[in-house]
Amino acid sequence: MRSEEYSRLARGFALATVSVTVAVLVTVSLKNPVFPTPLFFAAIVISTWYGGGIPGLFAVVVASLSLDYYFIAPAGSLALNKPEMPYLFEFALPALLTCWFVKKRRLTETSLRRARDELESRVQQRQAELSHVTRMMTIGEMGVSVAHEVNQPLAAVVLNGDACLRWLDAHPPNLDQARQAVNRIIDEGNRAAEIVRRIRALSKKTAPQKLPVNLREVIEEVASLLDRELTRNQISLKTEFAKPLPPVLGDRVQLQQVILNLMVNSIEAMSGDAKRARELLIRTEVRGPDNLDVTVADSGPGLPVEDPEQMFTAFFTTKPQGLGMGLSISRTIVEAHGGRLWATNPGHGAEFHFRLPIHG
Repeated sequence: MRSEEYSRLARGFALATVSVTVAVLVTVSLKNPVFPTPLFFAAIVISTWYGGGIPGLFAVVVASLSLDYYFIAPAGSLALNKPEMPYLFEFALPALLTCWFVKKRRLTETSLRRARDELESRVQQRQAELSHVTRMMTIGEMGVSVAHEVNQPLAAVVLNGDACLRWLDAHPPNLDQARQAVNRIIDEGNRAAEIVRRIRALSKKTAPQKLPVNLREVIEEVASLLDRELTRNQISLKTEFAKPLPPVLGDRVQLQQVILNLMVNSIEAMSGDAKRARELLIRTEVRGPDNLDVTVADSGPGLPVEDPEQMFTAFFTTKPQGLGMGLSISRTIVEAHGGRLWATNPGHGAEFHFRLPIHG
C-alpha cells in the first residue's frame, strides 16, 4: 500500500477511536440511560462515512466492547453472561449492517461525483469544440472581406516593388526614392502579416488561458478584422472607452469571439435596413469597484422577439443559414468568466451587454 493510503487509514482509525470515545463519555455521563446505543451508532456512521469501511468495522468492534464493558452486566468487565448475549448481538448485527450501508452509500456518492466531473469535463470539451467551429464559420462568412484586407497590402507591395525597380533603373539611380519604396514594402508586408496573425489567433484551437486582458485592444482588433464588412455595409463604427479602462481576467481569444459574434449580429441586422443611418456603438463602462460593462448597440430594426432571453437559446436563429449558436456560446463564455450577458430592446435598434469582473 502507498504511504497516502496508510495515512488515510491512520486518520480513519483515529476518527473511529475519537468518535467511540466521545460516545462512551457522553453516554456514561447520562447516568444509566434507557437506550445507551444511539451515540454508538452515530460514531459508527461518522467513522465509516469519513474514514472508510475498515475504520467503520473497527468502530463497530470498539463500540461493541465499550457497550459490553460499561453497560452490560457485569459492568466494568468484558465477561458476558449468557442471558446478556442477545442484547449485545442486537447491537452488533445492526451496527454491522449500518457500517455496510454507509460504506455502499459513500462509494455510490463518490462514483456519482466522479461521473459528474467526467461529464462536465466532456461537456466543456464539446463546448470548446463547438465554439471553435462557430469561430471558423464566422471567419468563413467573412472570407471575401478577409481576402480584400490581405490583398490591399499585397497590392501595395507589388506597386512599391515596381516603383523601386524604376528608381533603380534610372540614370543615375535614385537611391533615396528606392529606399523609401523599400520601406513602404516593409510596412505593407508587416501590415499583411498582422492581418494574418489576427485571423490565426482567432481561428486556432487552444486551451483557454485566463490572463489580464485589455478589452480596448480586443475590441480594436476585432473591429480591424471587420473593417471591410463595416465599409461594405456603410456602417459607421463609434467606440467609447472608459478612462481609465481596468483590465479583466479572461481568455483573449474567447473574449474576441464574444465581441466578434455581437458585432457580426449587429452588422447583419443593419445590412437589410436602408431606411435609417447605420451606426454601431461599442461602449465600455466601469460599474462600481468590481465590474466592467461592455455594450454593443446598433441602429437596426431591433430584436426579432418579444423576450430577449429567447435570443440566447441554443439553435434559435432568424437567419436562413444560421446555426443559432453564436449568442448561446457567447453567454457560456461570459458566464465561464464570472460575468453575464443579456440583451435589451430600446426604442430603436438592439443592445447587447455583458459584464465581467475587473482583474485585481
